Amino acid sequence: MRLAVCSSKGGVGKSTTAANLAVALAGRGRVLAVDTDPQDSLGRAFGVVAKGYDDSLARCLEDPTASARDVIRHDVVPRLDVLPSHPSLEAVALQLSNSGGLITSVRRILRPLMAEYDHVVLDTRGDLGGLTLAALCAADAVLTVFTSDPGSALGVVRVAGFIEQQRAYENTSAVLLGAACSAWDRGGRAARQVLEALQATGVPLMRTMVPLSRRVPSSTLDKLPVVLASPTSPVACAYRALADEVCSTAERMLS
Repeated sequence: MRLAVCSSKGGVGKSTTAANLAVALAGRGRVLAVDTDPQDSLGRAFGVVAKGYDDSLARCLEDPTASARDVIRHDVVPRLDVLPSHPSLEAVALQLSNSGGLITSVRRILRPLMAEYDHVVLDTRGDLGGLTLAALCAADAVLTVFTSDPGSALGVVRVAGFIEQQRAYENTSAVLLGAACSAWDRGGRAARQVLEALQATGVPLMRTMVPLSRRVPSSTLDKLPVVLASPTSPVACAYRALADEVCSTAERMLS
């Protein structure tokens, strides 16, 4: 499975979800976590920071002769490798967009690696721009996320529409597995309203709700996803359950 984790805005737990799903999936086989966001949040979740352009995704995308194997950080955690991003990716994406090479750029550099991994998890930028589309083009499945914030419901609908639009344009064949709540406030009125609003849209929703937890920001400071930092906590158990649900849904939809 090549899973892109997407949102139309930042601050909804997208990178946190991508990092924890990558760790959970590593229990099923080898995983490559790819950071396609110039803010490099996915890499930082593992304490992996590119020193510069030359050891990041940016170089791989801009230089057709560069191999991603040269910049992948191996066994960051058992059975999980990370391909880090760097702020220079912003300028590289603009250059590739102007030359027409951006949409297929991520797919191109991942193609030689696919036989080496059971799963690839791509963290995307918090928007629906060219870099997000490049990640979708490299994926076969998409997960979007929302929170108990009412504004995040609109973001889910925008992502669903974006995917359908790009499928119609034949820019991607990726399918939306569903939307997952990354910070479920079980007792909050706003959370219930968001859930009801999303249920009315017809967008598929994942059954697993990741609870709102103070352990998530703490794990960010520890530079370890919460699945590793607090493996028995309710939030870590929820991420592992979400990984199971993502795999079963993908198996059903992609077969």
